[in-house]
Amino acid sequence: MGSSPAGWENHHVRARVTTVAATLGTAGPLAYLALTVVLGLLEPGYDVLRDTQSELGAVDAAHPTAMNVGGFMGLGVSLLGVSVAYVLVLRGGWATWVAGGLVAVAGVGMVVVGFFPCDSGCVDVTLTGRLHGILSAPGAIALSGAAVLSARVLALDGRFGRSWSWASFVIGLLALCSGPLVALELLGDANGLLQRAGMWPPLLWAAALSWRLLVLTRRGATPGSRTSSG
Repeated sequence: MGSSPAGWENHHVRARVTTVAATLGTAGPLAYLALTVVLGLLEPGYDVLRDTQSELGAVDAAHPTAMNVGGFMGLGVSLLGVSVAYVLVLRGGWATWVAGGLVAVAGVGMVVVGFFPCDSGCVDVTLTGRLHGILSAPGAIALSGAAVLSARVLALDGRFGRSWSWASFVIGLLALCSGPLVALELLGDANGLLQRAGMWPPLLWAAALSWRLLVLTRRGATPGSRTSSG
């Protein structure tokens, strides 16, 4: 039996929403990474090995608005896109909703962080600066946790190979382990490198997953069509 006109319309609305969300989720993390590289080159005396990304948005940074609005807030909005595409496309039961919710928490967290730049040199002495550090942690933990849980979601979905599940788990676990090292400043001269090592892989994971969700959405763009495994 063919789909009803209402069913057809609902399917296409869902497909359009997913396409927009997944496109945003693919482009946003990549744009964020590119922006941090450019701003790092423009920041006098900035050392990517020593200095964290938050310092690019500090109150005394050369281009704080670009980092806080275009960087942190822009990334947050794109992660919300990842979350929407995640729950609309993936089939993994309760785990899908939990992991998608964690990505949403990361997105909201990044948007909020943009309103609270760290103090000069990110040596936080004001309430705003301290809030930057406090509010940035939940987002990082949530995105890494979503990657770990996605190992189960992708396995249950059935349209992803084992490599997707294993990569998601390993990336998320390593990112979670790197967080305490940065927070405790155990390797102060390499804090920038450690932060990037913990944050960039989950962001690349989110972009890659969003691209895959976009491909699956395009393959299933008409009611009744089937998507292939991959």
